[in-house]
Amino acid sequence: MRKIQFVPPNLKELYQDNDKKWESLLRISEEAHSATSIEEFVAFIHVILADLVTAGNFFICLYDESTSKYFFPYFEDEYDTIETAGVNVGYDESLDVTLYDLSGTLTDYVRRTGNPVTFPNEDMNKLYDSGEITLFGAQSTSWLGVPLKLSGNTVGVMAVQCYDNAEAYSAKDEELLVFVSDHIARAIENVRAEEKIRKQHLQVLQQKQAITDSISYARRIQKASLPSPLYLDNILSDYFTIFKPKDIISGDFYWVREIDGFIVIVVADSTGHGVPGALMSMLGVTLLNEQFRTFGIRQPDVILRHLRNKVKDILAQEGSASDQKDGMDMAIVIVDPEKKELQFAGANRPLFLFRKNDEYELFSIKGDKQPIGVHWEENEFTSHSIKIQEHDSLYIFSDGFVDQYGGEKRKKFKTSNFKNLLLSVQSESMKNQKKVIEDAFEEWRGSNEQIDDVCVIGVRL
Repeated sequence: MRKIQFVPPNLKELYQDNDKKWESLLRISEEAHSATSIEEFVAFIHVILADLVTAGNFFICLYDESTSKYFFPYFEDEYDTIETAGVNVGYDESLDVTLYDLSGTLTDYVRRTGNPVTFPNEDMNKLYDSGEITLFGAQSTSWLGVPLKLSGNTVGVMAVQCYDNAEAYSAKDEELLVFVSDHIARAIENVRAEEKIRKQHLQVLQQKQAITDSISYARRIQKASLPSPLYLDNILSDYFTIFKPKDIISGDFYWVREIDGFIVIVVADSTGHGVPGALMSMLGVTLLNEQFRTFGIRQPDVILRHLRNKVKDILAQEGSASDQKDGMDMAIVIVDPEKKELQFAGANRPLFLFRKNDEYELFSIKGDKQPIGVHWEENEFTSHSIKIQEHDSLYIFSDGFVDQYGGEKRKKFKTSNFKNLLLSVQSESMKNQKKVIEDAFEEWRGSNEQIDDVCVIGVRL
């Protein structure tokens, strides 16, 4: 015959209480890993505690040591509001919370002593009578508050209260809340840390978006400073432009104008890329506009010298070793259609000119090895005069294309390959040349990052 085991009522009740405790802790632990905000998490705690004690009126407040004030992640009460529970002392941006002064309250007493308090009791009545504790808000008939502790330090208070039962909370209820309070304190701290990380991440994303929006607007301004396709179509019969910023905005730029029957074509490569390069490029466009508006057509070497002086003056470059080497490289071509002649000068940039005799022949005219800006050994720039023939093709460009890493061995494209690429497309229209050149760049780059701004202009004369 099977023996029936008798469990005393008090021991059975103890088992049930322990089961409730551990089940509650398990649910709190699980929610702590999935909660997206401290308010959401504490609201869940409220639901769990309501199964354990009378908890229709419940709050958790956390203590801020830097201000000696409290803030409430959660407050639920049938009579009171947070504002009547303490003195509102204002919003703290660093914590993203409203702080309250709870000095002299029962809540503050629990935090200061680090001990749980069940009210009413004789000791608390004496403290009220002596004025050490002050009553705030609607007066409950029963109140139970326990400290929330982390590593022995009290970081806040969790409390429940009842308005219609003076014996709502027993010693067993106090013991139960103390038992779960340490676990709740750790869980709250973890959720707060996760929430802080999420807010910081969101703030970074918002700041990044704001910066990106500003730079995108700057791109519109930079694009407006470049000659429009409609304007270029009116002064050039067969041409292409390739303009590929590394970032949203570019340190490279091109400048084309028809002035007094001359066609002026410029490609420039400013120091850096992105925002710093774009600022230099806008300076370059402004100086070119001023140069030709003030002086009209001059020899390209004179133009480069004038630009160098202006850049050094604006950037306060005096030639000392401590000067920032800001400036730009530039190729400038001035075409005289009537005399069938072009003038070229370059600051660290060349001119490639292709001419068809029996075969296509490349004429490479080097620029001077010095920038527009301060340089350790500054010399005069050199102008080159070239008689042009019908169907000659000229190309000026920044160094972004030839310096791009790619290919199977991740090497630079190099100038020699660029010359061969241009030679291979000479029988094509400029429109087709652009496509072939752009495709060649992307094929060479592959999955590698674009390392610099790219700007190329090709013109068939």
